[in-house]
This record gives sequence, structure tokens and C-alpha cells, in this order.
Amino acid sequence: MSFPFVPSEVEGPARRPHQLLATIAALGLAITSPIAHAQTPPVPAVTPSPAFDQGAASVLALLRGPASASDIFNPAFVAAVPEAQLAQVVAGLKAQHGEAQAVVAVRPMDARSASVDIRFDRAIVTFTIGMLDGKLSGLFITGTRTEGDSLDKIAADIAALSGRTGLVVQKLTDKGAETVIARNADERFAIASVFKLYVLAEIDRAVRAGERKWSDVLPLTQKSHPSGISQDWPDNAPMTLQTLATLMISVSDNSATDTLIAAIGQKRLAAIVRASGHAQPSDMIPLLSTQQVTGLKMPANTGLRDRFLAADDAAQTRLLAEAGDTLRLKNLDLSVYTGGPNQIEWFASPADIARLLAMLEREGDPVTRAILKINPGIPPVNAGRWGYLGYKGGSEPGIMAMSFLLRSKTGERYVVSALVNNPAADIDQPGFVTLMARLLDQLAGPPATRP
Repeated sequence: MSFPFVPSEVEGPARRPHQLLATIAALGLAITSPIAHAQTPPVPAVTPSPAFDQGAASVLALLRGPASASDIFNPAFVAAVPEAQLAQVVAGLKAQHGEAQAVVAVRPMDARSASVDIRFDRAIVTFTIGMLDGKLSGLFITGTRTEGDSLDKIAADIAALSGRTGLVVQKLTDKGAETVIARNADERFAIASVFKLYVLAEIDRAVRAGERKWSDVLPLTQKSHPSGISQDWPDNAPMTLQTLATLMISVSDNSATDTLIAAIGQKRLAAIVRASGHAQPSDMIPLLSTQQVTGLKMPANTGLRDRFLAADDAAQTRLLAEAGDTLRLKNLDLSVYTGGPNQIEWFASPADIARLLAMLEREGDPVTRAILKINPGIPPVNAGRWGYLGYKGGSEPGIMAMSFLLRSKTGERYVVSALVNNPAADIDQPGFVTLMARLLDQLAGPPATRP
């Protein structure tokens, strides 16, 4: 089996990227036949085949059962996917959404694939199907949306989550931001890697001011722990500013982030925190690197942490400089990420993040906007309902954060910031992503049934 959707990064080094598979699996199982697709070279787009309607009917028959896989799928698929695996996926869908009722939409994507919506008792599930020689050659579950949903229901479901929750949804207009939904919007939360938006905002400002160029080259000097990939790259590897920023946002690369923080400097970072309208800028000044957060959490550094927490912004900045290698990767104990959030985190309110996103929407460079849209944070079928979707998320044990900058296909603009903190327990990440997908679906409006 393969997995088509990686929702958001997990920063804690106790959770390496390969350990995200359980989260991804819970969000959406996928069944596909790579052998069939590998045997068939790409072809130019042509008028889609009406066989997609039959393909959609075949998916419905599979879900209702009993149905023979050999009657529905082509031989390559049948050889690649055991019937027991199919049965397990179907049983999981029924347990979650009830019985399959009807095909409600078929949207051809190209000559050999289409997006299909099937109504269940409690949801509409979107599949991507592949067709070859009149039979299904591929089947992906790419999204769900809850029947009879509403913003009020979603807000209530977020409020019912274990722990403390915050949410703000604002529509951006020429006269300012209009709040659509707000819950604990001005309360202080640990935000995990959403803090990287502040780093991106300062890069954006510097590029627009002519102080930097996206093509500027920086050596990779600040190796950190995952999330990300560049921690495994050669020391001092030359990287452009755009590459570092792209890694920082799209895969939440900690080493790229720390390299950028060191290059920018605390004076500029403090200025952008203030310029963004953060209500309590001292919560983000100095703006800690990922290595520094990990190091200050460590029991071995209790004395340094106590002095840091007792100091003002300027004294904190000096303490970090004096700490030197104490807070560098080679001296870090990564087991500190086995508990929930503590006093050493990055802090902001949903409203703070919304103001930051609104600033990027007003002023952002086109490259900044392109970087933000690489990883949509929600399943592709939900993201595809938007003309533009920029995203940055973050998570650690006990922290989940998802923030979006949106433009609908009719031109309406929104910012969304949702946060959960629960020091007592891990957060249901797949469930939280599903809530955000539902929320964005509601803002986007009814989906089309045909292209």
C-alpha cells in the first residue's frame, strides 16, 4: 500500500519522519496498482471516457459488497492487492462513515483518472480512480467531508477536544479583518513550528526591501534534529535563501530554520515579531532556535533555564550567546520530547498568527506565497477547492497547530489559525487534520459535481 497524503510535520526528535506512517494511515488509506501505471506511458489529455461512470459504480459495488475483485479491477491490481487487504479497507470505511449509499459526483481529471464522491451514512468520501481497459487500475481515498456540516458544528467539535483549544477564522477585506469564528483567540498557546512563519516574514521583508535576494547563498551551519532532511546533508553545504526557506516551511526543516535564524540575527527577528502585531512580543523575543528550545528543556540545563526565564529580552539574548555549544546539537538530550509543552516553547495566540498571516497576505513577495502553498496541510481533494492555500503547521507531544492563508476561487480571502495544547496527553493528529479539512470545506462552499 502507498500513502498519498502527509498532513503536517512532527518536530519532536522522538518522532522521526518514518514514524508518521500511522498518522498518515489513519487519515486516509490508499489502494493503488503501481504496476499497472508503470506499464502505461503518459498520454496527452483527451476527452475523458464515459467509462468513469462505470468505474464509480464499481467502487460503490465494492463498498456495498459482496463483489469480486477480478470483476472490478484489472489483473495487475488484483495481483498486487490481496482481497483481505481490500476487505480491511472497506470494513474501516464502514466503521467510520456507515454504509455507502450512492455516487454523488464524478470529476474526470484526465484520460485515465477521475475524482469520485460517494455518499456514506455520515460523510461523503472522495476517491481518485484509475481506469485501464474498462476496469479499475487504481483506487485512492483522497478526502472526506461530513454530511450536514456547519462552521458552528466544527467549532463545537474543536472546543470538545481534550486539552485547551484556540481558533480564529477571519475574512480579509479592503477594510480589514472580519472575524467569522473565534474561540480563545487572544489566549497564549505553545505553537510549535508555526513560529517559523516569523522567520519567513523577516526574509520576505528583507527581500522586498532589497537587503537580500532569494538567490543569496548561505552555508548550512546550524545542524539540528529532525523534523526535516538537511540534518543529514554535508556540513556547510551551500544553499540559497530560497532553498532554506522552502525547506523550513514545506517540510519544517529544523536545520534550515536554525541556519536562517543565525543568519538573520535577533535584532531583525525581534523587529518582525513586533511589526506583525504580536500582543506579547516578549513571548517570542529572543526567537529561539530549535536547538535552543531543546537544550533549555533539558534537566541538565535547569540553572540556565531558570536564569533565562527570569531575565528580560535583552538579558535572555545575552544568555543564549554566552551558552554557545551548550545549546548545540552535539550536547542535546533528545529525550526531552517525551512529555507535553513546558515553559520553554514558542508562544502566540490564534489572533497573533492571524495578524501575521494577514500581513503576509497584504505585503508578501510572490516567492513567499509560492513557498507557503507547497504543503497544503490537508488532503489534496480538500485543498483543491481553493484558488490559493498557504499553510504552516506544527506539532510536538501535547501541541498541535495548523494555520492557513486562503483565497477562494471566487476571490474571497481568509486566515485560519487553530491551536490545541494538552500537557497531559498526545493529541489526535489525524482527527485534528480532519477538523481543519471540514472547516476549510465549509469556507470554500459547495463542491462541484462535474468539472
